[in-house]
Amino acid sequence: MEDPRLEPHDSNQLELKLAYVVDPGVKRQHYLVESFMFVPRTLGVSGQSYSAQRFYEDTATFVRLKTPSVALEALAATGRAARWFDPVRESLDRLLGGAAVDGAGLVRGLKLLGAIYRASIRDEGRLLLDRFDALSDAEPKSLPMQEQDLAETLERFVGRLGPAVERLRVVGRRCEHTIVPGDIRDIWGVVDEYVAIYAEEIATALVAACDTRLARDAGGSALAQAREKLADVAVSEYRYRRSRGYPSYAVPGAPNENIPRRRRILKRIISSVLFLEQRHEEGGTKQRDIIAGVAAAAAMLFAVLVARWAQLEWGVLSSGFVLMMVLSYIVKDRLKEWAKRYLGRRLARWLPDYVTKVRDPQTGQVIGSSRESVSVADSSRVPKDIRNMRHSDHPAAIAEHGRSEVVIRFVKEVTLDSKGLANAMTGVEGLSDIIRFNFAHFRQRMDDVIETYRIVHPDSRRIVEVRCRRVYHINLVLRITRGAGERREAVAERVRVVLDQRGILRVEEVDAIGATQHSGLPSADLLGGFSERAPRPRHVRAVAARGHTDLLALRDG
Repeated sequence: MEDPRLEPHDSNQLELKLAYVVDPGVKRQHYLVESFMFVPRTLGVSGQSYSAQRFYEDTATFVRLKTPSVALEALAATGRAARWFDPVRESLDRLLGGAAVDGAGLVRGLKLLGAIYRASIRDEGRLLLDRFDALSDAEPKSLPMQEQDLAETLERFVGRLGPAVERLRVVGRRCEHTIVPGDIRDIWGVVDEYVAIYAEEIATALVAACDTRLARDAGGSALAQAREKLADVAVSEYRYRRSRGYPSYAVPGAPNENIPRRRRILKRIISSVLFLEQRHEEGGTKQRDIIAGVAAAAAMLFAVLVARWAQLEWGVLSSGFVLMMVLSYIVKDRLKEWAKRYLGRRLARWLPDYVTKVRDPQTGQVIGSSRESVSVADSSRVPKDIRNMRHSDHPAAIAEHGRSEVVIRFVKEVTLDSKGLANAMTGVEGLSDIIRFNFAHFRQRMDDVIETYRIVHPDSRRIVEVRCRRVYHINLVLRITRGAGERREAVAERVRVVLDQRGILRVEEVDAIGATQHSGLPSADLLGGFSERAPRPRHVRAVAARGHTDLLALRDG
């Protein structure tokens, strides 16, 4: 399994991307995904106020085939990655020669090429952006050498991107002949436009990263030349779309409101080749029926025994018999309900909330299934290793004091069929599972974004006001287990979601010793600095005697 990726999808949603990779030698592959979300009690989350149904309403899940991994270098070289180009090329050869072809298969092949190009450009672009981040921690002596190496890598990226895109266009332009059906021409236009958009976006992001580094190095940098070549790519793709009549180009000063919408539509069209059909069913239906039946049988047995005893004691027509029958009916009814609740609680941990079947939309064949369940519990009931990860940045015994939290535990058991997956699409090695959780419900209980504190200024010794951002921390520990028995492998990681009343601010990765990639809140200067205004605002707390203890406490939300 590839490393999971947790990142903000927008200001409200946190997105978890999982890639389930299937070993061809294993008939059925099993995955267990466990998410432990530590939520401050001040947000009003409890087992009574936050039901399983509410959780599923706040959660959106998308399952699709994993995009085949193809290096940009292979896409740029003629003769390589032929398994993805040849079916499209051969179908077009037959079509232009007057023969009948599988139009749906050709459309599918074009969409798949678009998805492969998007993934390849995205992945290599992200690796390059990560290398820019690594430069911030480089030693001053080695920095010029690392920048030179990065500049050479960027130029190699440009050298591969151009030929790769041109290779796609050489194949695709054959779809523009009048003999080609209109739906195939339209799909090629979607692929062509979207690949051009994505190539421009990645090149633009890399240009921005170069500008940031160049602004820090007044003496010049090896990145300057690479920056210009990347800018040439971005401008070239922009002009290409305009020359082709595609409407997805931005005009400075114009509203450009259609561009984001069109980009999303193009992405959905191309990604549809990977979509799978999901059929959800309420989990444990048969088991709950059995529980209800057992409870009813036990209650009925009680009623029959009481009736038999009353008949022997008082006779059938006596008032005592009638009274006992009425009482036994009351007890029987309550006994049935009590037995259902008792057995239901005892077996609840073994019964999923939902069972989902994943099918190939083309054939209807089942590719895999999943069982999902969610529960809300006190943090003390969480496994010790998970609690230790939650408090890894405060390992002392006192770490849990003052952090009153509840835990939302989400469990997803996934089973994949290797044969079914292979039949769905040749070359696909697994599934992608995208889970988005919406924090909008939590934000309803949050305080105002800014709180104002008064302190005695260390220089002027006058009372000044300091604006502080009120943030909340929601810690998420993710544990993923692959396989079963002796082949069982488990990995775990933790992230901290920092958010306020307006939404998600950032997501911080926390390692095993508690180190993060981000450091606390923005400085007071970023929030407005000191203000020597006389009026006392609503949220003012005197902290002169305690120093800045309260300001630091805000970091723990």
